[in-house]
Amino acid sequence: MRWLRRIGLALLILAVALTAWEPTRVALQTAVMLPSMLGSGPQLLPLLTKPPQRLSLPYRDSEAAAAGEPDLAELWMPSWASEDRTAGAMLLVFGVNNLGRNHPAIVRVADALARTGVIVLVPDSRTLLAGRLEVGEIDGLVDAFETLAARPEVDQDRIGIVGFSVGGSLALLAAADPSISGRVRWINAFGAYADAATYLASVSAHAYRGAGGEAVPWVPTPLAREVYLRFMLDQVDDPEDRDALDAAFADAILAARRPAADPSVRASLASEAARTVHDLLTAPSLDAAAAAIERLPDDSLEFVDAISPARHLGGMAAEVHLMHETDDHHVPFVESRSLAASVEERGRLAAHTEFRLFDHVQPDDLDLAAAAPELWRLLLHVRALMEESL
Repeated sequence: MRWLRRIGLALLILAVALTAWEPTRVALQTAVMLPSMLGSGPQLLPLLTKPPQRLSLPYRDSEAAAAGEPDLAELWMPSWASEDRTAGAMLLVFGVNNLGRNHPAIVRVADALARTGVIVLVPDSRTLLAGRLEVGEIDGLVDAFETLAARPEVDQDRIGIVGFSVGGSLALLAAADPSISGRVRWINAFGAYADAATYLASVSAHAYRGAGGEAVPWVPTPLAREVYLRFMLDQVDDPEDRDALDAAFADAILAARRPAADPSVRASLASEAARTVHDLLTAPSLDAAAAAIERLPDDSLEFVDAISPARHLGGMAAEVHLMHETDDHHVPFVESRSLAASVEERGRLAAHTEFRLFDHVQPDDLDLAAAAPELWRLLLHVRALMEESL
């Protein structure tokens, strides 16, 4: 039986060597972490690790902060992290939602990452929590990055940003900001849009532009329709015009019906901006929606430009990883394809992975056996991020 012992010893040595070899070690850590992040499958991570350190802290200067109501971020750190034993870090950026940094799904992701060995900062934003989008959110993310980088427990050479949905688009814009661009090692945008104009046109027309230029039917989610409607009404300064548009079209848009133009409503509107918004809310086609967006007031077009990451990649120094669900009804997956093309032109694209696994950016009801091929793709993608962080 001596040969069996020799085989066993050889296998043990091989297992130890593979575990010690960096790519394999990180792959094993990622494989143990993913079930906890997804909330599905064997939960080994809590059995193998200690609970992370956790605290809330302010992260940005604002009028609310000056009034004693600062925007807060949640910091998660491995139990062992200290000034003497630093760790890689991630800034997690969530999009327009009402979840907040203490939502169970967000806690699950942050806790899993911190247990695996990564420091995580999750900023809250009153604006995004209220379902609105402002250019100032980009500066807020720069502030959040600075807050994370200032922690003595953080390894300054291993800081990345992970953005989800609209948060992915904002994260790309923040990563290109000259004040931090040289310190962002990598960025991962999951379910992000490339250009706010094409995204707004898609939500308006319930269609996106296919590879051959054709309009492909697509139905946006209730949240996408709600945010779109609020954004478009915000472009109308006259309160009476805004109320008229809201009364005429809000119910149909929120119910996923595409309203037809109403000549009497349009004739009653006092401003050209309101008439243009009328045309966009009632656009009969993707081309008509795109044309209406081009006629928006200059201030609105400047805002659309400012929140479109594909137009502002010149300062990007980080490696960019992109993820998207191909059946995404919040942001069409072609937006990430457009982003990938723009990033690749600048030589910054590290990965672009598409899945059929998620409900936008949240795991759908997972049948682990049936989803095995997609989970493998997810493992490979996330492993690359963890190799940059651990």
